[in-house]
Amino acid sequence: MAGHETTANSLAWTWYLISQAPDVEERLHNELDRVLGGRLPTLADVPRLIYTRAVFEEAIRLYPPVPLLGRQALHAEEIRGRRIRAGSLVLVVPWLLHRHRQLWDRPDHFVPERFLPENSLSRPKHAYIPFSTGPRICAGAAFGLTEAILCLAVLAQRVKLRLASGALVEPVCRLTLRPGDALPMLVEARAPADSVKSATRQHPPLVERAAGQQLT
Repeated sequence: MAGHETTANSLAWTWYLISQAPDVEERLHNELDRVLGGRLPTLADVPRLIYTRAVFEEAIRLYPPVPLLGRQALHAEEIRGRRIRAGSLVLVVPWLLHRHRQLWDRPDHFVPERFLPENSLSRPKHAYIPFSTGPRICAGAAFGLTEAILCLAVLAQRVKLRLASGALVEPVCRLTLRPGDALPMLVEARAPADSVKSATRQHPPLVERAAGQQLT
C-alpha cells in the first residue's frame, strides 16, 4: 500500500489542482518544453524540473498522502499546558499543520511558487511533513518524490486533464487521503500549438488559487 497507493492518490490530487489552475498548468508546460523539448524525461532531468517538483510538493501540502500520524508517548510530557501520560496515543496531523495560518501564508491556496528554492528557506522545519517526520520518516520519500516528478513530466507533455462537469470532490481519510470514491477527469490531447504558446508567455510570480475543502 505504501509503495503505490500514497503516490497514486497524491498524483490524483495533483491533477485535480492543476485542472483548476490554468496558470500553473501553463507554467508547468513551459518548463517541460524548455527542459525536455518533447523527449521522455530521465532521472538526470529531475533536478532541472524545479517547477514540476514545486507543483507536486504544493499538492501534497494541501492533500498530504497520510493526513493523520499516530505516535505513542515513550514517557510523560507536557505539550502546551496539557499533560501527556507515558503510553498515550498522540496524533500528529499533517492536514492541520499544512494549513495552519501561523505557519503558512494563504494556507488554503494552491501556490506552487512557495516551494521554489528561493522561497523555501524560511519555512519552519516541522511545518511540512507529507512523508512523516522523525526516526520513522518514510523510507521511500526520495523515491516517491522522484517517481511523482517523472510521472507528471511524462503525462503533462502529452495530455491535459479536466475535472468532469458537475463532479463533486470530497477528501476522505481512510488511512490515506483519497478524493472520495472517484475522481472523474476528462483527458485531452495536448496540441503542439500549446507548446509554442506556453513558451512565449510571461507568468506572474504568485497567483492565488483557493483549494480548501473540508476533510471528511
